Amino acid sequence: MQIEVLEDANPPGADDVTAGLRAHMIAQTGTWPLIPLTLLMRDADSQVRGGIRGQIVLGWLQVDHFWVDEAVRGQGHGARLLDLAEEAARRHGAIGAQLTTSTFQAPGFYRKQGYAEIGRLKDRPLGHDRIWMAKRWG
Repeated sequence: MQIEVLEDANPPGADDVTAGLRAHMIAQTGTWPLIPLTLLMRDADSQVRGGIRGQIVLGWLQVDHFWVDEAVRGQGHGARLLDLAEEAARRHGAIGAQLTTSTFQAPGFYRKQGYAEIGRLKDRPLGHDRIWMAKRWG
């Protein structure tokens, strides 16, 4: 066997790794749809001022990217975006949501929204922690 170390985002063969893992997951858990989810918050000039990108997968909402423009933070937009993402996920049968944040980002915001810390990696990056959080709906 030959192993290639590639510093490329999507080299030939990379999709085979994803397909192989997905086939294994389906064999173990059954077929679960992967539903992409994007929420965009636009201002009066149609400029994107915040949003969420993620997916509903394996029965959970996975929040991959969440951003609100600094100029409009503190006005409830983040909570509204997260509520709408959670509502969309529940409509698709999701039982909860998961995300990662960092100590220099918004762990306090997520706690206020009902998320609990489920894991932590110290010094990612150095001097800060990466935090895994989840919220299961009742």
